[in-house]
Amino acid sequence: MWPVPGIFWKSIEETVQAPGVTALAEDNLKKVIGLGGAISISAGQIIGAGIIALTGIGIGMTGGSVFFAFILAAIFTIIASFPAAYMGATLPTTGGYYRYTSRFLSPRFGFFYLMLFFIGQITLAMYALSFAEYFVSVIPGIPIKLIAFIFVTLMYLINLFGVKSAAKLQTGMMVILLLALALFAFNGLPRVNYETFKGATLFTGGYRGYFTATALLTFACGGAVVIAEVGGEMKNPGRDIPIAIIVSTIVVGALYAFISIVAVGVLPLEDIAFQPLSNVAKAILPTPLFYFFIIGGAMCALATTLNAVFTWLPKALLISCQDGWLPKKMGVVNKKFGTPHVILTIIYLIGVIPVVTGLSLKFISQLGTAAIQLANILPIISALFLAKRYPEAHKNSSFKLSIPVLALVVVVSVILQVIQGYFLLSDLPKTALFAAGGYICLAAIYTIWRSKKTVISRDF
Repeated sequence: MWPVPGIFWKSIEETVQAPGVTALAEDNLKKVIGLGGAISISAGQIIGAGIIALTGIGIGMTGGSVFFAFILAAIFTIIASFPAAYMGATLPTTGGYYRYTSRFLSPRFGFFYLMLFFIGQITLAMYALSFAEYFVSVIPGIPIKLIAFIFVTLMYLINLFGVKSAAKLQTGMMVILLLALALFAFNGLPRVNYETFKGATLFTGGYRGYFTATALLTFACGGAVVIAEVGGEMKNPGRDIPIAIIVSTIVVGALYAFISIVAVGVLPLEDIAFQPLSNVAKAILPTPLFYFFIIGGAMCALATTLNAVFTWLPKALLISCQDGWLPKKMGVVNKKFGTPHVILTIIYLIGVIPVVTGLSLKFISQLGTAAIQLANILPIISALFLAKRYPEAHKNSSFKLSIPVLALVVVVSVILQVIQGYFLLSDLPKTALFAAGGYICLAAIYTIWRSKKTVISRDF
């Protein structure tokens, strides 16, 4: 196709449909997601890990300048989302990032991306542990691990019964969530001490702490692009994917700005660093509203995020099963509910294992975020090849970017992903880095070995 050196390059033109591999599993997925559901899924994926689970960690890293870290993170997120919006609007499909990388770059790169991205989903445990922390602030004394385990299990079971029920649940929780977060912001703003945003309380962790916090909060502000993963289940994906990405990112970004001011400006830094937002909420809200914030805000935020992950994450694995990278039986879709139950179960285990093994919230968030940031380099680059591969689709796209503008956005996005990944990984223990390096090597070896035993479809 396009000559690129390296062991992972294998031209799509050299591949044919694998014998016995059909699109039947994907065809069983039902087109039930409209614009409202798409925005709910996108926004639900953003709200949760960010403002609820990571704000306290960000404050611990950089103090009062967490507000500025959020602003910079939001700018980075908007830049990085344009390739996904462009590809999603031009060629909507199921399993978006994997499929785009596999079809535009090469099948080997596509599957290697998927393996890197998949290990990043240990962040499922981050949502569960954060949910449990807020839960025990309402009902103390219950073990956090137990609550986190039950929470992940419940979200798993809900998604087993189909994406339509999950989307309806998402929309309802989002309404409650946005009301609770707005209540937190507007009640807290009059009590903010704006001296927090100058002097010694800024950049408490130096430049490294600030940029590490920014990298972590980029993950917090991101997430809307996952709607490209469920294009095969959307009623009008060409129109709705870019709208959902842009609208949800702008709305949530504005809400984050208000909430971060309250989160860092009401109490002394030592009372909120590496702590959940419940400490601030208790100080600014009367008891009934405090409980509403914890249940309808914090806990709903984490529930919508985890629910969204269970909705979109299986799609790429489903397509990779059809492509022949993973066992075909792994991608079986339940005919009654239209859900890939085996894949959902594997994702469930990815979320449960870090919970039961006792990994820390900070460790899970940094390692998972770094893996996702670095993995996303490949699908971002793949956007450069869409116009050449499908010129008519590019010409008729509802969200078309000129080639020079697209190239600039891709280059900037890749640089940002590398820098953010570096800051996140540089703060982790060496044992974790060695383990991550071992996983990458095994993923590469499996990709090369498997590519010699199967042939991959070139079609969407």
